[in-house]
Amino acid sequence: MKLRNMQDIAGCRAILSSTKNVNKVKRELNKKREYRVRDHIKRPKPDGYRGVHLIGKFKSKENGNYYPVEIQLRSRIQHSWATAVEIIDLFTNQALKSNEGKQDWLDFFKYISHEFSKLEKINNPLVENSLAESIRLASKLGVYKKFEGYAGSLKVIESHVKREIEGYNLVQIDFVAQTVQVTTFPFEKFEMATKEYLKYEKRAAENTKYVVALVSSQSIDNLKEAYPNYFADSALFVYNLREVESKNIPKQENRLTKWFASAGLN
Repeated sequence: MKLRNMQDIAGCRAILSSTKNVNKVKRELNKKREYRVRDHIKRPKPDGYRGVHLIGKFKSKENGNYYPVEIQLRSRIQHSWATAVEIIDLFTNQALKSNEGKQDWLDFFKYISHEFSKLEKINNPLVENSLAESIRLASKLGVYKKFEGYAGSLKVIESHVKREIEGYNLVQIDFVAQTVQVTTFPFEKFEMATKEYLKYEKRAAENTKYVVALVSSQSIDNLKEAYPNYFADSALFVYNLREVESKNIPKQENRLTKWFASAGLN
């Protein structure tokens, strides 16, 4: 992405337990109307993305300049959806986040997002056949098997990680070797961490099967929680998908009951 096309120079994300809490935090943060609000929960993106973005400018204490910053707010269910999209992008070399990729995957995530909104009791505009299409495409794409395979294929190598030390985590994902390597630098080693990150970022720019990121986290456990896509952790997404599918079982049973009745077999 070109720098001039970026709407923020920094960002942060908060994952809340429910949409109710997302809206509560949104109201608290924007009491003074300092942000431009993009509410993709009330108005989901066409691809199914849901979440709230607050975009504002903050004054630097160092030079007095104002810099654009974005805050993202999501519920856990919304985050599980976004994480699943990123996992599929990483493992299949697609760009679903940019609405580019195989149509079946694009349709699946659009439909299942609408079904997830029902789990959260959000009254979004109706998406026709979203339940039936979600279930059909989940079966066609082998969604459960794929996510299980992705999670099992990555061997997490926690080199130099001491859980009691806070710091910067250099995450390297090699999809050919099927490994995730995490190297932790103490906060006072920021320059060293940045130097290493830039070295590996050049490699990532030339190799679509390699991803690198430098993130701050109190521990490797917090890192996994904040960035589950780096560890192919789709457990919550799969759980929510099963919840959606379970809604279809009573309908199937009702159809069978009516068929048996019409056939005089009940």
